[in-house]
Amino acid sequence: MPPQIEAAGRSAQQVGVRHEGNVHVPQFSPDGRFIAYEVNVPAENRTELWMVGWEGGRTSGKAEKLVPESMSTSRRYGGGKRISHSFSWAHQGSHRFAYSVTDSTGAQDIYVDNWSTMVESSGSANKNASWDPNEPRFVFSSGRSGNGDLYLWDGGNQIQLTYDPDNAELYPTFHPAGAKVAYVRQGKAGSHIYILDVNLFATTPLVQYEGKESTRPCFSPDGGKVSFFSNKSSASPTRFGLWVTDARAGNTPRNIAPGALLPSKGCASWTPDGKGVVAVKDSPDEGDPICIFPVDGGAPNCLTGMGTRNNRDPQLLEIDGQWRLVYTAQVSRGESKATWQEIYVYDIPR
Repeated sequence: MPPQIEAAGRSAQQVGVRHEGNVHVPQFSPDGRFIAYEVNVPAENRTELWMVGWEGGRTSGKAEKLVPESMSTSRRYGGGKRISHSFSWAHQGSHRFAYSVTDSTGAQDIYVDNWSTMVESSGSANKNASWDPNEPRFVFSSGRSGNGDLYLWDGGNQIQLTYDPDNAELYPTFHPAGAKVAYVRQGKAGSHIYILDVNLFATTPLVQYEGKESTRPCFSPDGGKVSFFSNKSSASPTRFGLWVTDARAGNTPRNIAPGALLPSKGCASWTPDGKGVVAVKDSPDEGDPICIFPVDGGAPNCLTGMGTRNNRDPQLLEIDGQWRLVYTAQVSRGESKATWQEIYVYDIPR
């Protein structure tokens, strides 16, 4: 676990992009050379996706808005009512990323980089694309066959993985080895965490708290554990804790952070050594600090030296041996005037 940040004396660096809206869900590319992010433009009730280069500790080139204008369906997806969102980086292959595009009718299709056609939803919603770490394929949730089943996109072929007429399957995320997927089964009895064997089409319940919400699962780097958010121990259905469990049925989950903020989208990042999970502590009086919560218990390591508050959507990635954090914050400490949520980068001392 890295030392307490107060001793480092370094502040986070603001990424030099400006938008008339709030930035959400910044994500480094796997090689650390680009940052993709969402911008919510409240004046126009629109969400956009942008990408900017990152090199030598600063932006490289101009920020680029991501739109599917080069595709045969550009007319349908053009115009002010288009919403681009839910970006996901690929880990290898010729497709760098995928993201969802909502058209004027509300239908959500998935755009795949360097692919000729959209992954169409038949008028429903395709979302939550999550790439296999080892192959150029991704799993996603689609409403085309009911409330929301999981599908696998593999080189243009689409394979239905779940068949559940009563519940919605959401927030899938791949195991590091690629053979399994953790996901949320959401229904009248609450939201529960399941594990799906992609090759055998077999599902196993992992976390089931009846009447409670457990969501946003994420595998540890070695695949042996799963983190998730749950309101099981909260008196309010909108307040969540951060939990960890072994990635096999029959284990008792541990609440490692009683009060944590849900990310805007996606799950919480693990530290590269698998010893901690990164999340925002739900504590407005402290400025909602980003903390590393030890998996085995103990006090969190809150990164209070970054110089920002109202922190959101942290993503941690190891780049060239450096633990690099990208996140959003509304204002720097000492500022009295509220601003838009903007992007910051912080290298965690080790």
